[in-house]
Amino acid sequence: MDDDDPLWTLLRQAARDPVPEDVREAARASLSWRDPDSALAALVADSQADADRLTFVRGDDQARLLTFAADDLTFEVEVTTGGPTVGLIGQLVPPTAARLAIDHAGGVVEVAADALGRFHAGGLTPGPMRLRCTRDDRAGTVRTDWFLV
Repeated sequence: MDDDDPLWTLLRQAARDPVPEDVREAARASLSWRDPDSALAALVADSQADADRLTFVRGDDQARLLTFAADDLTFEVEVTTGGPTVGLIGQLVPPTAARLAIDHAGGVVEVAADALGRFHAGGLTPGPMRLRCTRDDRAGTVRTDWFLV
């Protein structure tokens, strides 16, 4: 039993350590990001998945291209990095005017897609992200899978 005393001591200390406040805040924020009634647009293409194969052809400084597809809406998104922030440029297919909310590590940014479905947002915090789209001509929301940038 004496050989296990240091292990038990470490376990008791770990159980007493408080959870860091930034971890608590992230957990609270994740609950506000739930949207169970929206349709899911799944990731169907990611240029980063082919990056190793195409590095010698295109170079390694290319923007990341993502495509998310739902039953009646597709998100085509280009992710650009510049300094400590991330930018998104995208288009909805079929083209439609809409409001988009971008959930990211720094909060939520709302942008509008024009009548051709084009949108952009900059100054986003790197980390997990997703897009939520509310179209002007339809009820309901379509959201993408979470993706990491």
